[in-house]
Amino acid sequence: MDKKKVILISHGNLSAGMMNSVGMIIGETKDLTCYGLQPGEMPETIAEAIEAKIDAQPDTQFIILADLLGGSVSNAVSRLSLRENVHLVNGMNMGLVIGILLHQGILSQSELDQLIDEAKSGMMETHLCFDESDDEII
Repeated sequence: MDKKKVILISHGNLSAGMMNSVGMIIGETKDLTCYGLQPGEMPETIAEAIEAKIDAQPDTQFIILADLLGGSVSNAVSRLSLRENVHLVNGMNMGLVIGILLHQGILSQSELDQLIDEAKSGMMETHLCFDESDDEII
């Protein structure tokens, strides 16, 4: 494998919004595409489109990032993860998408695992405190 492509999949327009937001931060890239399941559509339609893309590029690594573990879209494409050049990751967030796209070259399993761990560690609740003595938020 010599190239890497990232595919975002979601219910509704989440994946399109994610792709747009990532583009605002790192610039547009031809290595990122998205599919969003719309009301009345079948998840298998998305799976078939992604499978055709993978079939057309057998020497490319595909990282599929899904919005929800166990969701219909993720379930529909899960069989594609049996392929050697495909990784399916559930629970995408912007930090993970950016990390994968900025990584040079294809990802080893350990590198992907590290990026997933880094994305998880970037999720936390933030508590602000108000300092009444000087009316400052700290």
